[in-house]
Amino acid sequence: MTTNFSERARHHVSVTWYGQSGFRLEAGDSRVLIDPFLTDRADRRYKPPASASDFADITLVLCTHEHVDHLDLPFLREFCTVNSGAKIIVPAPVIDIAVNGGLDRARLVGATPGEELTEGDVTVHPVPALHGLGGDKPVVYEFSPEEGRSGPVRFLGYAVDVGGVRFFHAGDGLVYPELPGTVSGLAPDVLMIPINGRDHMREANGIVGNMNETEAAWLCAEVTPTYVIPMHYDAIASNTGDPGHFTALVHESAAATVLVPPRAKPITLALPWCAPVHQNNH
Repeated sequence: MTTNFSERARHHVSVTWYGQSGFRLEAGDSRVLIDPFLTDRADRRYKPPASASDFADITLVLCTHEHVDHLDLPFLREFCTVNSGAKIIVPAPVIDIAVNGGLDRARLVGATPGEELTEGDVTVHPVPALHGLGGDKPVVYEFSPEEGRSGPVRFLGYAVDVGGVRFFHAGDGLVYPELPGTVSGLAPDVLMIPINGRDHMREANGIVGNMNETEAAWLCAEVTPTYVIPMHYDAIASNTGDPGHFTALVHESAAATVLVPPRAKPITLALPWCAPVHQNNH
């Protein structure tokens, strides 16, 4: 009897976190970059931990919505000069914003909830996110400012299948009634979820928030992933969360393993049930 490690290797994925909501997922020939926020700005709490030249090998980029810490147009313009092939997936209503921001329309793919997208061996399932508008406008939480949840959706989360592992990257957003059932139905192995919360003081200054640590831990308990990674708590001054508090809440209410990876250092995830496959020799 011999041990075949090919099946086990198929379920190992390298994950690198770049702060805020930015991740690189790598398995086999696929290298996916999600919500890179790597432009230096005055409101950042630390310098960007990577630059466009680090991503010449990326095969697919996903951006969940138009806000600068998710659709980082200065970074993406530079990225396109060093990477000529990767498609950039954005919510369908955001394509014109990306084009007006200097991206080639031919590189862009519009994502719509319920319409599965594939690139190589990566599959993407878009899910509506309940998020808000801020800046110089009053903060209003919506699915899409134009048509609501039934029309083109401006804010998304993505379930991403890569290397035999399903991730759910929630983008920015709040809990809404259908979200737990929708995400549970996708059965993600890894949940990436914002924890920075929202409050009157931030919203009075046009800062749009997300679910807080308690809400995120509750959603984790509803979805029951194997791993959960808190995000969107570290990069922007006056818009932070507490990963330690989130971890304690998850340990009280859910069986998931909480991962708080260091910035810009890859870790390898292996699903617990991916034991070696044994085959008989004849």
